[in-house]
Amino acid sequence: MLISFEKVAAEIEIESEVLTVWIERSWVMPVKQDGVYHFDDADLARARLIAELHRDLEVNDEAMPVVLRLLDQVYSLRKALSDLNEAIKALPEESRTQLRAELAKVTGKPIGDDTA
Repeated sequence: MLISFEKVAAEIEIESEVLTVWIERSWVMPVKQDGVYHFDDADLARARLIAELHRDLEVNDEAMPVVLRLLDQVYSLRKALSDLNEAIKALPEESRTQLRAELAKVTGKPIGDDTA
């Protein structure tokens, strides 16, 4: 579902000029059709996050790109780990046992069946 520019600004309680600046800085990247911005749920969540970072944590404009890049990296890593976990679950038990043994060698710690 696409959300209008005005609704996003109202929902996160910011001035439309502020949202425009965020778009210009590529902090939020909604789709633009016929000169009108359309936000999806991910865009809205990111705009909400930026608003919270500004208001609650007082992240300034200079630090915001760094914070957003770091958060994007964390989300990407979490997705990659989730994908890896699903692939490991699909392996035969013998392969999973061998993987646990190899991980234990590398980390120096025993790896159990319940490790996530």
